[in-house]
Amino acid sequence: MKYVVYGENRVMTGTAIAEAVLAYAAALGENGTTDIVEVPTADAEGYGVTAEMLLGPASQIMVEDAPDDELEPEDEDLVNELARRTTAVGSGRFADA
Repeated sequence: MKYVVYGENRVMTGTAIAEAVLAYAAALGENGTTDIVEVPTADAEGYGVTAEMLLGPASQIMVEDAPDDELEPEDEDLVNELARRTTAVGSGRFADA
C-alpha cells in the first residue's frame, strides 16, 4: 500500500497504482500538459471510493509507504492505462517507473 500525497491530502491506494500515478504526473509535468485521473481508495468507513486528481506541471505529489492492508486495491487495467498515457505524452523514461 502507498499514500499518494497531493497537497495537504493523502490518498491510500495500491502500490502499483501509486507508482503509475507518480510516473504519469512526472511525464505530464515534463511535457507541460494536464490530465485528471481517478484513483481507487477507501473512505473513512472503509468503503471503496474514487478520488480524482488533477495532474500536470503545477502538481506537487509524492508517494510514501502506507500500512499494508489485505484489501489493497489492485487495478491492473488502470495501471496499464496510466502506463499507456505516460508513453503517449512522449516521456518514455517514466513509463517503467
